[in-house]
Amino acid sequence: MRKPLIVFLASGLGLGLIPKAPGTFGTFLGLALALIFPNNVFLIIGCAVLGIWISQEAEKVLQEHDSPKIVIDEIAGILIAVYTWDGIYLIIGFLLFRALDIFKPIPINRLQRLPGGLGIMADDLAAGIITNLIIKASIFLFNFI
Repeated sequence: MRKPLIVFLASGLGLGLIPKAPGTFGTFLGLALALIFPNNVFLIIGCAVLGIWISQEAEKVLQEHDSPKIVIDEIAGILIAVYTWDGIYLIIGFLLFRALDIFKPIPINRLQRLPGGLGIMADDLAAGIITNLIIKASIFLFNFI
């Protein structure tokens, strides 16, 4: 019973099991959660902290290092990326977060090297933080949108 539950949670209620673009589907789930529970710090912290343990356990069950089926990291990352945003900023946050998650510029790429669940989660948490800061900076500096 424990193994299927771990995979179910780590895969974003099974969305990570979709063969094409599982990370994008996981990000959509996180965005939906952000819409249902806007600016919920407890949801963000819960996903981030539990995500470390869940993703580490899922990695053992799936027997694959940082399996693409594990999307709880995308869920936590997008929650951070769109924290305090609404409207068009949700779309901008989604697109920017996915770009940072896919291309993994420095320092994001280095965080993936951390061991276990922390390594799985850290790059997406950083991508979420950086996305949120880029949106804030763009608004401040350029009166963006």
